Amino acid sequence: MKEIAVHQVDAFAEAIFGGNPAGVVSSADILTEAEMQNIAREMNLSETAFVVTPTVKDADVRFRFFTPTQEIPFCGHATVGALFQLATLNLFSLGKPGENKVRVETGAGVLPATITNTNNTPKITFGAPNVEMIPYRLQGKAFAEAFGIPSELIKVGSTILLDKKLNYIYIPAVSLDMLGRQDFNFDRIREQFGGEEIIAFALYTNETFSDSSDLHARGLAPNVGIDEDPFTGSIQAGLVAAAKQNSYINADKELIITEQGNFIGRPGKATVAHDIKTNEFTVTANAAPVFSSTWRI
Repeated sequence: MKEIAVHQVDAFAEAIFGGNPAGVVSSADILTEAEMQNIAREMNLSETAFVVTPTVKDADVRFRFFTPTQEIPFCGHATVGALFQLATLNLFSLGKPGENKVRVETGAGVLPATITNTNNTPKITFGAPNVEMIPYRLQGKAFAEAFGIPSELIKVGSTILLDKKLNYIYIPAVSLDMLGRQDFNFDRIREQFGGEEIIAFALYTNETFSDSSDLHARGLAPNVGIDEDPFTGSIQAGLVAAAKQNSYINADKELIITEQGNFIGRPGKATVAHDIKTNEFTVTANAAPVFSSTWRI
């Protein structure tokens, strides 16, 4: 019999029922990979993060991320959820007042993170994986036909970009209204793009719900069992990079507010900082606790 603590956290949310729910197992060294997969399937969330001992010297902690069907290299909202929960439990001394730094080993590399605790409320900042954008092999009408969307949804003259690091595709949309009215044929997407192992598709526009936001996105990941994600933390750096390449925001803008999830009833927000000199990205978010439990397996 193994006893573990299992939590659920709404990441990229100011309050419960917003943003993206993540499962967190705060001490998972005793679990096998098969048990992690079963727990993620049982939680039935887009991702569950498992906190384990790092395998490299320059990391303080390691996160493993599982969808209900498979392990993936990195998940932004589960990173936020896991760090929020560790701070709440004051594990790795992350619950101390003020700024607390930690280095997190993931399948996408070792990422720096800062947890800022003010009035016992953790705010999470993590370094996003590097992006490497290239034009995708399909553009415009050819992409729209393969993806199963009207070509009018894609902004004329824009470039659909592939992030080679994470295998994510970024599609510039012509308007918020058209993006919101779009229904997706997820079976078609799996059929057309599953062989390339594309993990996520981000359709985005610079029209937003909030006047304070710069970009709105819809995030789809049907090839890994998540048809539409409420808020996708791992697309944020690529989203800003793609939006800049397509002139949706000014190339020299260093602080960008993104929003996602409004069309599926779970609005969320993030602040993305882009260091122009180093081309590095950090993502800052809030989170809200949903529940904590003890499981015996």
